[in-house]
Amino acid sequence: MNEFITILLKSSLSIVFLYLVYVLFMKKDTFFKTNRFYLISAMLISLIIPFIDFSRFFNHEQLTYAVLLDPVVITAEGVKASMAGNPGFYQILIAIYLTGVFIFTIRFIYQIVQLIFLIRRYGISKNSGMNIIFTDKTFSPFSFFNLIFLNSTDIDDSDTKKIIQHERIHIRQWHSADLILLEILTIFQWFNPFIWLYRHAIKVLHEFLADEGVLYSGVDVNVYSALLFEQSTGIQINDLTNNFSKSLLKRRFIMMNKKKTTQFARIKLLLVLPLAVSFMLVISLSPDVMAQEVKKSNSAQQAERVVKTPTPEDPPPPPKKIVKDAQKGQEEKAPIFTVVEEMPEFPGGQKALYEYMSENIQYPQQAKEKGISGTVFVSYVIEKDGSVSNIELLRGAEKSLDAEAIRVIKSMPDWKPGKQRGKAVRVQYNLPVKFTLDDKKKEEK
Repeated sequence: MNEFITILLKSSLSIVFLYLVYVLFMKKDTFFKTNRFYLISAMLISLIIPFIDFSRFFNHEQLTYAVLLDPVVITAEGVKASMAGNPGFYQILIAIYLTGVFIFTIRFIYQIVQLIFLIRRYGISKNSGMNIIFTDKTFSPFSFFNLIFLNSTDIDDSDTKKIIQHERIHIRQWHSADLILLEILTIFQWFNPFIWLYRHAIKVLHEFLADEGVLYSGVDVNVYSALLFEQSTGIQINDLTNNFSKSLLKRRFIMMNKKKTTQFARIKLLLVLPLAVSFMLVISLSPDVMAQEVKKSNSAQQAERVVKTPTPEDPPPPPKKIVKDAQKGQEEKAPIFTVVEEMPEFPGGQKALYEYMSENIQYPQQAKEKGISGTVFVSYVIEKDGSVSNIELLRGAEKSLDAEAIRVIKSMPDWKPGKQRGKAVRVQYNLPVKFTLDDKKKEEK
């Protein structure tokens, strides 16, 4: 689930950045085909980029971040509860997200069914090699793939010919394919406000391209503008079609009369592309880099604290030479993964992990007497053989609580190791252990 959330966030950030690049550098240009190519390419890149691991090109430094397990809640009476048995913040977010996915999937299916209903109701007529469906006057003219929907039966009328010419450009340039792709992306990115801005930008470009094609054929701009205004008052069927939209008329009139952008403006693309590529690298690497820095700073601040709070079960600290040799050997070990194809598994599964914690961990008597509570964050690595190593205190609460959390994790049985491409690998986890006392006991202390 952590991997899915990471992919979703990376894709969302990519859409935000690439759309902002379009607004800042390209939106006002009249290179409509270039702009359309950029937006569609950027949309496809936003789907691909989360699955590309750029960290493999930076082998000189190990970049890792740990999977955060559900917290274990420890009370004076024992293990009270855990996220494994109760829905938490992430589970609620996932439920809301999936509900939105379901709603927008139904919306997409409904729009397809709506078009099928119109086709079956009015039928398809052939004229000059075009598939035309004559509807009643309540609908504004629109097209969907190779189908043109008109509200007039006079096919030889000059205005109707101009409308057909407009819709034919939508068909030839496969604008409906763009809209289908956008609709599918919206299903998964419905929560992202920029996806709706993205949709609007592409639909606007479609109309600019169609208008440009009609005017290029020799139609007078004033006559064509009047036709657009007249035909834009009908009902817009749905978002899967290219419609004569009244809401876009003002911008379309401006663009039809705007002076064409000079070819020199295309040089901006030479700046935009490197900028986009750089951001893609940042998006791909940022979670790893930030987590690595957090891990480094926390480890440096807490390492001494862990050594100074040994439990009776801890062996005496080894000589400095042995520690240095061990650290050197640790650096030469295989890289540590965070998300792999087959994640490590505690013997018996996650439920068994919390049962193990409940049977082995105890609320330190000293902390109970003083009414001390808090959450201890412990990091550890599941090795290739399933053993637990690299146990570190990332954030402590109190000496006795820290020591108890570390003691129990050290005594864990071997896990089933994680695998990447069929081979056992090292995987890092973070486990929050929350020690809590009820308010009544705190008041008594």
